[in-house]
Amino acid sequence: MRIRHRQWVISVHSRTGRYVISNPGPHEGRRYFMVVPGRDGEPIVVAEPDLALPVPSGFTYVDAQGKPVVPDQRIAGIVCQDGPRFSLTHARETGVWIGLQSDGSFLIDTDKWWPATLFLKDRNRYRNYDAFLVRERREVVRVLELGDLSLF
Repeated sequence: MRIRHRQWVISVHSRTGRYVISNPGPHEGRRYFMVVPGRDGEPIVVAEPDLALPVPSGFTYVDAQGKPVVPDQRIAGIVCQDGPRFSLTHARETGVWIGLQSDGSFLIDTDKWWPATLFLKDRNRYRNYDAFLVRERREVVRVLELGDLSLF
């Protein structure tokens, strides 16, 4: 079964009951968010399911305690220190160009930015990071969740 409500499309598989809620764009691809069932049927929100960027290599990623981690999500949102902030869909729809460079930096239009923190609201309910970007390269990039903020 497939239902369309404004910009959202709800698809439910008749035999399994598995569902997908997505926001298809004017061209191919899904925008902003998609909701899928988790292991126990709970809703999992996937930010920028089709536009999310890979996490750049060449950095040491650490958790809130400073222990090395391997990021297991992609990047869906950008927050620049004292600069622009946007979802990748919003950037695309307003003509902002974003590119991940081979040196691990992000080129936003003509400005170069570096990852400082990857932030995930809640590993159990959300997928894909927001990246906090700064002007100067840092060798160590933090990977945090909302619950980690109490440690600072």
